Amino acid sequence: MKDSEIEIKNVTSNDADFLYLIMNDDRILNRLNEIPTTVDDWKEAVEVWSGDPDEENYLVWVHDCRAGRFSLNNLESNDRVAYLKMAVLLPEYQHRGVGSIVLQRLLEDLKDRGYSTVMLYTNADNVNAQKCYQKCGFAVVEEFRDVMADGSCVGRYKMR
Repeated sequence: MKDSEIEIKNVTSNDADFLYLIMNDDRILNRLNEIPTTVDDWKEAVEVWSGDPDEENYLVWVHDCRAGRFSLNNLESNDRVAYLKMAVLLPEYQHRGVGSIVLQRLLEDLKDRGYSTVMLYTNADNVNAQKCYQKCGFAVVEEFRDVMADGSCVGRYKMR
């Protein structure tokens, strides 16, 4: 995938339907250990995000099609440590370099804004995501178990 074919846009109120679709895709729900949501949940979330300076939410577009969602938070911290809160692509856009391109752009932007560190959490068995994160310079700094939204207890990694 060429860098020029990918756009990162701020989430708007018009994106609630897409957020509902992507975050209720069974392949994604299972991978993230999430629970089903409604369109109204996403409309409310987008409204809350629009007034929260501590968080930024983006949609990834490939060839003028919505392909995924990335979110950052902890942006108002005094320690200048940001967190990658969410990184998800529709399965048809995975393994094509899209995630790495988007993440590199976001990391460059955060560095330009003075963030010293970016952290993230991922499931220990999510090897594909870990490969993307490692390609972008992340390394595991902590291993632990966590209870997820769907009630499952899974191995997790904290990466920096």
